[in-house]
Amino acid sequence: MFFISGIYCLTVYSMSLGHSLLFTVLLYGNFSSIYFLIGPLLYFYLRSLRTGSTNLTKKDYWHFIPFFLVFIDTIPYYLAPYSYKVEVVRQVFSDWTSMFNIRLGYVFNAAHLYVLRPLLLTMYTLWGFNYLRNNQVYFFKATHLGKWLKLFLFFQWMVFVGMSSVFFGVWLENSLGLTFLNHPSEIKYLSLVAYMIMVCTLYFFPEIIYLNADRFKRTLNPQEAYWWKMDQAVNDCYIFKKPFLNPNLTLDQFGELVQKDRKELRDFFDLYLFTSFTNEMNRLRVQFAKQLIRQGCLQKSCLSTLYVESGFNCEADLEHLFYDFEGMSIKEFIDKIKI
Repeated sequence: MFFISGIYCLTVYSMSLGHSLLFTVLLYGNFSSIYFLIGPLLYFYLRSLRTGSTNLTKKDYWHFIPFFLVFIDTIPYYLAPYSYKVEVVRQVFSDWTSMFNIRLGYVFNAAHLYVLRPLLLTMYTLWGFNYLRNNQVYFFKATHLGKWLKLFLFFQWMVFVGMSSVFFGVWLENSLGLTFLNHPSEIKYLSLVAYMIMVCTLYFFPEIIYLNADRFKRTLNPQEAYWWKMDQAVNDCYIFKKPFLNPNLTLDQFGELVQKDRKELRDFFDLYLFTSFTNEMNRLRVQFAKQLIRQGCLQKSCLSTLYVESGFNCEADLEHLFYDFEGMSIKEFIDKIKI
């Protein structure tokens, strides 16, 4: 994602500020399709920070459709001779408005791409802000990356939308006489500065690039006030109210007992205990069943109702989960105690 952003900024710099014929010929048009990967990569990047997984599912491949459409359509330009590309760049250097008449493929010309790219990235950027808001417990309280990520989303959007607005502003003035967007020098420099800030801030947050999410989660300070207070409230509830003995307990019901929001509890189990609410309740039920057995529930009549006393819906659930958590059956556990 950062590499593609760099290529884009280098292309614009060589074309509009450096006026480098060689670099512009190599970069302009030849990378038109990969810029449509910025949005999907941004989506996968933010999601991986939260989930700890970079695996893609079948549904994720829909995000690559814009890239494949533009790539297939612009194949003629990729295969065009070098002399033709030189002529295209000379034409752009002499008159920027000619860019909107240059066809890079069968369907799309440069004007289409300069409009579609910022629109697509704007959609992903808005999704990113909403994703940070919906997972603010993790991004702002547990890892403190939220503020940087909000700035990153803004600067990333500004780089692409700013650069595209330069050419769009020129076209508006020449076509419709509207000059409010035709400030190419100012917008170009603002966009390039935004990119420089975006890159430089990476040095203050290196973990966001090289983040091993599982390892990073486990280095969170367990004494941090946010987690510590919630841990205390949850443990008190376990001891005095024993909510896990309700086989149909839901996360919302548990939240009412400990006076915590559902979203906060979900992140507490996921990020602090590295488990799910259901698994944690079943673990506590198994531990309570072991406690009852140690206290003398060894007779057949007592064991027949053990699943009810320990909060399970049926005896099969108790047998199955007891073996999963303890690595032995209830009978084997009883035999071990007797020894």
